Amino acid sequence: MTTSLTAAAAPADEISAYIASSTKAAWGVEGLPAGTPLKPIKKVGVLGAGTMGGGISMNFANVGIEVTIVEVQQAALDRGLGVIQKNYQNSADKGRFPQEEVGVRMGLLKGTLNRSDLADCDLIIEAIFEDMAIKKEIFADLDKIAKPGCILASNTSYLDINEIASVTKRPQD
Repeated sequence: MTTSLTAAAAPADEISAYIASSTKAAWGVEGLPAGTPLKPIKKVGVLGAGTMGGGISMNFANVGIEVTIVEVQQAALDRGLGVIQKNYQNSADKGRFPQEEVGVRMGLLKGTLNRSDLADCDLIIEAIFEDMAIKKEIFADLDKIAKPGCILASNTSYLDINEIASVTKRPQD
């Protein structure tokens, strides 16, 4: 089986097998002891309201989890929340969920310009542009803001996550 499929080029049974295989592989975290307790995630913080931050935020709101989205400029925050609203409205217009669900999901999103509003989050995901110095500055700040046990995560596509984590006193989080 190939590791990457194009839906138009692959038969449905091959796509289904690929999805099943990928899902199973995602749960097989090497070195994770059996019986490791799950951390409940009730509130999430997302730094960045761009394409990735907005999409990440929507995924949590879609399953009923509160999300605080942090941006550095009000215009960027407004634009990001506007895109999310438009995406939800488009989904409702296509019948993917009832119209009232747009308001329910938007109600789970809170926008802010203040990182300290992330203090009560169980998970914080940084989703800004790829700049190591800025990411390290953000994680050093999150280390002071986030409650103990809060998972600090990055949506980086290529920067060294260990280097980012090195500025915190809790790289295990």
